Amino acid sequence: MKYQKAGEGTVVDAVQWFKEGDHPEVVKILVTPEGTVREDSIIYAAWEYAIGDMVTLVYAIETEEEGLLPVSPGDYIITSAPGEHLLCKPDVFESTYKPVAF
Repeated sequence: MKYQKAGEGTVVDAVQWFKEGDHPEVVKILVTPEGTVREDSIIYAAWEYAIGDMVTLVYAIETEEEGLLPVSPGDYIITSAPGEHLLCKPDVFESTYKPVAF
């Protein structure tokens, strides 16, 4: 969906993320005692069995400036250019951006 920054002409694409599948570039990451494992890793399945015990499942998105950032339900994912993403908490996003009808 398109949003416009209040007081500016800047228009961005943004999606409010709640669950797996809401944004195609959000990936599953396992945080293990040995580091992080992306879902596309060949060792992902080996660690997946331990979720809740010594492994935590985190959803994340790759950002240009900060690398992988965890995404929480309700966060907005702003796409400023193809492949360039920013995360924004709902209260900040909703006070800064307004939906644009095209």
